[in-house]
Amino acid sequence: MIWHSNNNFTVASRAASPCLGDSDVFDPNMENIINSDSDRTEINSDRFSDVSEENSSDISETDSSHEDSDPDLFDGAESMVVDMDSDNHETRSSSPGPSASLSTPALDHLKAKLLGNYKCPAQAPPGRLVVPTLTSVERLSLLHYIAWQTSGGTVKAYDLHAKVLKEATGLAILSLFRAQKLVMHLTRLTPRKVDMCLNSCIAYTGEYAGLDACPYIPASATKPCGAARYKQTGIKDKMPRAQLTVLPIKATIQALYANQDTSRLIRHRDRTLKQILQLTAEAMGASKQSYSDFSNGKIHTEVHYKTLGLFQDPRDVAFALSTDGAQLTMKKHSNTWILILILLNLPAELRYQSSNVIINFATPGPNSPGDIESFLHPLFEEMAQASEGIWIWDALQDAYFVCRAWITLGLGDMLGSAKINGMAGHGGIYGDRFSMVQAAKTSNQSGARAQYYPILNIDHFNPDRYKYSFNDIPMHTYQDYFNVLLQLEEANSKAERERITRQTGILRLPLCAASAAFFHPSFFPIDPFHLFYENTMAFIWDLWTIQNRSTPGEIFRLVPAVVATLGRFVEAAVDTLPPIFCGSIRNPHLKRQSQYKIYEWMALLHWYLVPMAIELGFHPIVIENFADFVWCIEFAMTPIARTEEDLWILRKRIVKFLTGFEQIYIGNNPANNHRARLCVFQLIHVPVHIEWNGSIRTGSQATVERTIGKMGQKIKSRRLPFANLTNLIIQRERIRLLRLYYPDHKVQG
Repeated sequence: MIWHSNNNFTVASRAASPCLGDSDVFDPNMENIINSDSDRTEINSDRFSDVSEENSSDISETDSSHEDSDPDLFDGAESMVVDMDSDNHETRSSSPGPSASLSTPALDHLKAKLLGNYKCPAQAPPGRLVVPTLTSVERLSLLHYIAWQTSGGTVKAYDLHAKVLKEATGLAILSLFRAQKLVMHLTRLTPRKVDMCLNSCIAYTGEYAGLDACPYIPASATKPCGAARYKQTGIKDKMPRAQLTVLPIKATIQALYANQDTSRLIRHRDRTLKQILQLTAEAMGASKQSYSDFSNGKIHTEVHYKTLGLFQDPRDVAFALSTDGAQLTMKKHSNTWILILILLNLPAELRYQSSNVIINFATPGPNSPGDIESFLHPLFEEMAQASEGIWIWDALQDAYFVCRAWITLGLGDMLGSAKINGMAGHGGIYGDRFSMVQAAKTSNQSGARAQYYPILNIDHFNPDRYKYSFNDIPMHTYQDYFNVLLQLEEANSKAERERITRQTGILRLPLCAASAAFFHPSFFPIDPFHLFYENTMAFIWDLWTIQNRSTPGEIFRLVPAVVATLGRFVEAAVDTLPPIFCGSIRNPHLKRQSQYKIYEWMALLHWYLVPMAIELGFHPIVIENFADFVWCIEFAMTPIARTEEDLWILRKRIVKFLTGFEQIYIGNNPANNHRARLCVFQLIHVPVHIEWNGSIRTGSQATVERTIGKMGQKIKSRRLPFANLTNLIIQRERIRLLRLYYPDHKVQG
C-alpha cells in the first residue's frame, strides 16, 4: 500500500472520506487518489508517501512501492515528483496554495468589526522619530530603576539604594513614582483596561461588549453565570468589578524598528525567504529546498508570500501567538492564562530568548477563562489595524514606512489549542484536527465513546468505521474547511450544526481565522514539547509499568521488581550522565505521580531507557519498537535543515513505529483500542509539519511554559498574586522597550 495524505495546499476539494455519511459536506465527485499500479510516487508539497505492509506479521521495515496520484486533484497546480527508485531524488517545485483567500459572510463581518473605521493614513507622520536625550539624573535614575526591577527589589530597597547613589554621585535619583512615569513616557507603552467577568468567564469585548451581566454558561452548569459587570459606587456612578490589562503591540513594533540592531535582525525572515525562492528558481524546476525554520517552510514561502501576497515588504512582521494556563499559588482558585507573541522575523537562536518574547496579557483569575477568544479580542483588533498598515520609523533607513504585521500561527498544547482553534477537540468523533480519521470505540457498552485511533484493524465494536491505512490518511483541506464553516453558518438549527460537527470535527469559526495569514489546518500546529514527552513518552511508560494497563503474558508488561530496578537505574545514572541544563532526574517508579517534569521524560527518552531496557532484558521486539520511537523524535527535534528525502525517511520510520506499536499493544483485540491514543496517532503528521513550518520546534509550547515559570517565580504577593503578576508584566515590557530605545542602558538582571 502507498500512503497518501491528500492535505494539499490547493483549494480543490479532496475526496469525501468514506466515513462521512452526508455527501453535502464534501464534494462527492472527488475520487480516491490511490493508483496502486504505478511504480512512482507523486507528492504534492505537503504530502509524503511511504510503504509498510498492512497487518504485517512482524514489525520490521518493509519494502516500498510507488504510484502516481490524480493530477486533477491539484486543480492544475504543479506537484513535486520524487522517483524513489532513482539514486538521485530530484524534485520539481510545486505551487501549493489557494487561488485566493477564502471567507464566509460571518468571517467578513468579523474582520470588519475588528478593523472598525481604521484606515492607514495616506501620509507619514511629519518630521522624524526623535528619541529624547536624557539628563544625567534621568540616565542614572533609569539605570537604577532597571537594576531594581530586574532584581526583584522592594520599594524600600529602591529608596535605600537611591540614597547610596546620591551620596556617591551627587545626583538626586528620581523617586520610584517619577521613574515609572518617565519609563511610561519614553516607551509609549500605555496598557489598555478591558472589563471582564468577575468569575473569569468572559471579557466584555466583541459580541459581549454591550452587556451588563455575564451570559456565559460554564460546562458544569445549566444556566448562565449572571455575574454583574459593574458595581455601584454612588447613586449614578459605577465601576467594573474586574478588568483585564492588555499591552499594545504597536509600541513594541515601534521600539524594535527604532533600534538599528533589531531593525536589521527583523529582516532575517525576508532574507531567508528570498534565499529559498532564489534557490528554487535557480534549480530550474528541480526543487532543492530544505526546511529549517518558519521562514523557509512551505506555508510561508508558498501560501503567505506567493499566493496570499503577504509579506511583500522585507520589514513586514510575522507573529506566532502562544497561550497556556497556570496556577499561581497552591490555592484552588488561582488560575491564570498568559498570552505571549513570538517574533518569527528573528533568527531562531534569538526569537525564543526571554528578552525577545512579548507578553500581551495574563488573565487575573481566579478561574481559567471560559471564552478565551473574548480575551484575545483586543489583540486581534490591534492586529487588524496592523494588517492594514501602520506608519513606523525605521532607524536603519532613517525614514517612516508602512509596516504590516500578521499573526501566522496559533500555538497551544492539545487542550489549549482546542480553546482557540474552533475544532471539536480530542474528545470528538473526528478529534484529530489535521485529518478526517474517525475515532474508534473500545467496547459496545452503553456510553462507550469513540476517541481512539487504531488504524490497522476493523473490529466488531466499530463496524461502520472506514478501514484506514497509514498510507491513506484523509486530511483536512483549506477549501473543505471553509465549505464546512459556510454550512455551519447556514444551518437552521442547533441539531443540524451538531450533525455537521460530528461529521467533520469542525465546531465553529475561530477568531484566529480573522488573520489574513490564516491557513487551515497548519495554523494550529503540533506542540512537540507536550506531544512527544509529556503525552506519548509518559503513556508508553504507563503501559509498561502500571499493572492494570496490561494483562499477564503481554510482551511489554514489566513485573514490579523490574520496574523498581529500572527506576533505581535512572536515579543512579546521574553519576555518569548528569543533566546540565535542567534539574536532577528522579526515580520514575517512585515519582511518576509527583508532577514528573517534561525534562525528565526527555531524559528517559533520549538517554536512559533504550540501554537500560537492553540491560534488564526487555523483549527485543519492544526494544526495537521503542528505539524506532526514539529515533523519530530525535530526527524531528534535531535543529538542522531537512530535505524532502530526509522527510521521506522520517515518514517511513514513523509508519514502522506506529505499525509495530499497534501490533504489540493492540494486536487483534479491539478491547485494546484504548491504547491507540490520539497522541500516538498524531506522530504521523510530524513530517508534514516540518514541511509546513520549517521545523517541528516552531509549534513548541516550551517558550510560553518558561515565561509562565519565570513570571511566577517573581510573584511576592500571596494575597494579591494576579495584581502582582500584571504589574510585573507591565514593568517587564516597559524595560524591554526602554532597552531598545536606549541600548546603552542594558543592566543585566
